[in-house]
Amino acid sequence: MGVQHPLLPRPGRVPLRWTCPPGNLLQPVPCALAPLTALAVLSPWRSQALPLHLENVGFVPVMINRPTPPPPGQGLAPAPAFLSIIQHNCLGSWNVFLSLFESFKEATTYPSIVLLQDPPVNKAHLPSFNGFKSFFPPVRKPRVAAYVHMSFLSNYTVLPRFKGVDDVLALDISADGPLFGTAFHSFRVINAYSTNTVDHRVHSVAPEDPFPDLGFPLLVLGDLNIHNPLSDPLRQFSQREISSSNPYFEKAAESGFALLNPPGKYTRFPLVGNARPSVIDLAFANPPLLPLVKSWEASLPSTGSDHIPITITLATPSLNQKPPRLRWADTDWEALALIIKGFKVPATPLCPTPPQQDEWMSESLNRLIALLKEHMPVSRPSHHSKPWWTPHLTILRRESHKAARTAKEHDTPHMREVAGTSKRGYFKAIKAAKNKH
Repeated sequence: MGVQHPLLPRPGRVPLRWTCPPGNLLQPVPCALAPLTALAVLSPWRSQALPLHLENVGFVPVMINRPTPPPPGQGLAPAPAFLSIIQHNCLGSWNVFLSLFESFKEATTYPSIVLLQDPPVNKAHLPSFNGFKSFFPPVRKPRVAAYVHMSFLSNYTVLPRFKGVDDVLALDISADGPLFGTAFHSFRVINAYSTNTVDHRVHSVAPEDPFPDLGFPLLVLGDLNIHNPLSDPLRQFSQREISSSNPYFEKAAESGFALLNPPGKYTRFPLVGNARPSVIDLAFANPPLLPLVKSWEASLPSTGSDHIPITITLATPSLNQKPPRLRWADTDWEALALIIKGFKVPATPLCPTPPQQDEWMSESLNRLIALLKEHMPVSRPSHHSKPWWTPHLTILRRESHKAARTAKEHDTPHMREVAGTSKRGYFKAIKAAKNKH
């Protein structure tokens, strides 16, 4: 008797069936990709049910979302100028799930991707919501899930990837042409939910799993359940919290990742009064993705969870270089005042029409601006410029100097260790940024 596949129906049971929206194909993937790729399990949809067969021995079927015309009545399509990604921990509650998705109806556009940690599961099934397709690891109780808007699937190819675990999910998103006005044709999103094991110093998601060194845009987010001074500088940390969180931030710094969370912005407010608010829902962007990050915000209403919904917006970066800035602080105002006094306004036309008056105002203003630019210093790139510098390094430098001042003031072993960790992470991030440049 052959080996029974865990996802195939056992004899005497009703066959398990998956439903696939039109335009999606089950295609075989070689066994070499099996460690990273598994079955894409979809939540029920209102379409003809198709049985899942494993006819090709030595292959693992994978759901490939091919671009298809958007189905009618699936809600508002995401705006093409930006990509909105929602991150939230549902606490396994169906009410939290419904509250989150119902809140999207008040917005002008639906988010393109919703990434959940601890989603509600009932008999190995996740809830469905009109207009979205769900992806989650093929286990009885997945710890992470992704919901992708149907209009987004009609324009991009989405390939889910798993590593044989229930708490990490990756989505590879690709298109025929460049994405976000860049030279990249694909980018990846990793959703992770790391929980404490029996040994509280070890988490279920290893530090090296969510931070691969890739040459294309990568967004890493999730509930990592770690506490660190870089994400929450005002919190008092225990030795166990520092030792368990440092490997994650050091690995992120070595790979050049930037923390998108504003330092000290709480993402979890406990439902009980004997615990402190914390910053454990984290988001990281690698160097290719960082220029595309427009905002990180927590503006959605509460869903009943002790975690707040987080919205990350990606947008096309401006291809035009910023003009040189006038250095007002370095201007010789005494000399410039004499020049401005000699400025002559062009003669005003007699009985001007509104268009003539606008033209006169524009000409006068342009002459004054040209005079200021001629006699005021402007910022110019020099050999002292650091083209590899990133906003993430600015944050790390500020936090490193702050930790060093605190350690010098209090001079305790704990604060010295925090300062040393912050300094090492800052120097590693500088090295990684230079190597990436």
